[in-house]
Amino acid sequence: MVPGLGSWLLALSLAAEPAASQKSSVSEVIVMKSKKLEDDGRIGKAACLARNSYTKNISLEMSSNKVVYEINTPILTSEGLYNTIQVVNVTESTEVTCLAKFNNSTITASTTSAEEEAEEPVIEKVCNTTDTSAQDNKVEKANMLSMAVLGLRVLLAKSIAFNTLMSIKLFLF
Repeated sequence: MVPGLGSWLLALSLAAEPAASQKSSVSEVIVMKSKKLEDDGRIGKAACLARNSYTKNISLEMSSNKVVYEINTPILTSEGLYNTIQVVNVTESTEVTCLAKFNNSTITASTTSAEEEAEEPVIEKVCNTTDTSAQDNKVEKANMLSMAVLGLRVLLAKSIAFNTLMSIKLFLF
């Protein structure tokens, strides 16, 4: 207990945030719409991801108000940037628009029919995979060689320890 404060509790909050003087980041907003629909076949999910922001104040607004999942506080990455995400329910034919507000700037992203068509790759010809058995043999030989060297090192260490013990026994007894 701290003298003079009685039974009041002390609380300390520490937050590490990137410096405001850092150069402006290339923030990006990505909108994704699921192709898998729910049981009724008309409702799917759409997600809006705002990433690479130096500011913690990120707000996302999507064209649909049916929010399924939203992060309350943005996630701080190892690079010192913030990311956040919001997931909403949308109907199958709805175009999804996401508006991300970072301090003084606004970025808008949306799904278009061209993007949705581009997401589905058309597989015309399946390429044969290369024969990896030759690569596996090289890796296997390298592993065996490594294990042989390790075994010889252990044998050398044992022989040195045994010789040291025998020398001590000879001189002391």
